[in-house]
Amino acid sequence: MENYIKNFNTFNEVYIYDFRVGDGGIGDCIKFFMCLLDTCIKRNIRLYYKKNNIELERYIKLKYEKIYFFESKSYFGNYHIVKPRYLYDLYDSYEKTKINNFIIKIKDVFYFTEEIIHHPIIQMLPKNYISIHLRLGDKYLETDHAFIQVPDDVRDFNEENIFKYIEENNDKNIFFCCDNNSYKLKLKEKYNNIYITNLNIGHTSLFNTTPDQVLSSVIELYILTMSQSIYAGSVSGFSFVASQFRNIPLIK
Repeated sequence: MENYIKNFNTFNEVYIYDFRVGDGGIGDCIKFFMCLLDTCIKRNIRLYYKKNNIELERYIKLKYEKIYFFESKSYFGNYHIVKPRYLYDLYDSYEKTKINNFIIKIKDVFYFTEEIIHHPIIQMLPKNYISIHLRLGDKYLETDHAFIQVPDDVRDFNEENIFKYIEENNDKNIFFCCDNNSYKLKLKEKYNNIYITNLNIGHTSLFNTTPDQVLSSVIELYILTMSQSIYAGSVSGFSFVASQFRNIPLIK
């Protein structure tokens, strides 16, 4: 990454990554930028991240200020605006294939702000723990369904396998998170040895998600990134990106 940044201003072709509310969740935001960054590094393309002042940008920031693109910056002679939806067909299979690592580690590009790292909930975490993340899908989001963009989105998962994994690791601290709070509480009632937060999370792609819900969702992502491993109960960019921050094992 250092070499790319060193030669950044010498690259003639320019891409500007434009991620806004409605373009996807936290995992999508980071995943598609990192996929695009892989391409730009290989092809000597200057990649900017357009600063749109969305809530997510308050808690997850770029390490290199020069990569940010502001409206006040002068426009370039040859540039391409890249929206996440342009990348779905090209890169959405990243977490579904044998591609396990980006060229550059996410932690060398993005970082969590102090507000996340020093949040009281983070300080209460056990020193060592493993994690389970389950994405049920937009159909099961506990919010006003008028704001849900893909109301029929359902993620396949095997509940028996999740139970088995918890029981086989009952000697470990286990953090469990899910996009459906009712299911999270149901699992906690069945297994009192798992750890859950009482945070009010929300899908950061929805226009009715509150600033507090965005903060809570980023906190849970950070908790996943700090675990020893992540068991992905279903396909989700959230758990994939969390594992890629520090290249920790992702168990599918």
